[in-house]
Amino acid sequence: MTIGANLDGLPQLDARAVAVFEYVLSRGSLKRWPPDAPPALGLTQEEVEAACRTLLLLRLLRPAPGRPEELIPVSPDAAAAEVVGPLEARLARDAAHAQSVRDELHSLMPHYRAARRGRGHREGIDLLPDLSAASAMLTEAAAECREEVFSIQPGGGRAPHRLGDAIDRDLAMLSRGVRMRTLYQHSARSSLSTQGYVETLAEAGAEYRTAAELPDRAVVFDRAVAFLPRRADGGSGEGAVLVRDPDVVAYLCRVFEQHWSGATPFLGTSEAAYKEVGHSLRRALVGLLAEGAKDEVIARRMGMSLRTCRRHIADLLEELGAESRFQGGALAERAGLTAPEDPVARDCGDTPHE
Repeated sequence: MTIGANLDGLPQLDARAVAVFEYVLSRGSLKRWPPDAPPALGLTQEEVEAACRTLLLLRLLRPAPGRPEELIPVSPDAAAAEVVGPLEARLARDAAHAQSVRDELHSLMPHYRAARRGRGHREGIDLLPDLSAASAMLTEAAAECREEVFSIQPGGGRAPHRLGDAIDRDLAMLSRGVRMRTLYQHSARSSLSTQGYVETLAEAGAEYRTAAELPDRAVVFDRAVAFLPRRADGGSGEGAVLVRDPDVVAYLCRVFEQHWSGATPFLGTSEAAYKEVGHSLRRALVGLLAEGAKDEVIARRMGMSLRTCRRHIADLLEELGAESRFQGGALAERAGLTAPEDPVARDCGDTPHE
């Protein structure tokens, strides 16, 4: 294998190698190989030899013509051209080939759209049949995003492996100046993996808020392209619906902004993470109990497990001093928990202790 074909096997240019390189530059060459350890460097014989091996692999030193025991320095530009140049050329060829394949596949889009119109499908909406196709298109949309991305993530905390897949992609968008906003449900605040993810991304500039209830999952890039779960005919959400229709995307934007304005900021790890939303959580529980919703329905709508949901209901009834749900509803109304929430009081942090 020639050098430059694979950068993974190249050594790191550390401080010792830099010191030896500067020493050789100052003298024009290193006369012996294996070299002696110059006292001025303060390095052992083994350290000097290791540094020379690094410099040889990086093409910053090479044997002098006709004097293989003598090492001479090489211009860093020339070394970079020799080490990295072949890889850059290969990447350029691969990129050109990838673009050629992309262009060939895109040339079939008029046929695809014509066939869909013939079957009565609306322009600007495509079905992505499985997780693999949805993930590939989501990654591409993220790479092309330039201004903003927002997402609605109902349910509890996200799975650690999904967060691991997303963090590099999201940090790359933030580094380009993309504004990133995400809505979770209050129940996500108890997830350690979600807490850590939010804390990391928030430090990089992302914004997070939580609400008691949210509509279905959605991701929108640059207010131009959206991803929705497949729910037709009772679908499980496997795959996705890719939406470019401007009316549908504009509607999703309005839905997001409405929920965002009423949600509570979330910064990640915090001992008070749940206390910050305790009042909102109780109000949502009271409302669903007043509707006569069963525990399973309440748990699903609030994005928590059935066991956690029942614990919250029991805590609420105990806090109200109620012996039944009916009595709890009456006491909640007396306590003002069933009245419309005052946004001014909420924004001022008017939340009773838990």
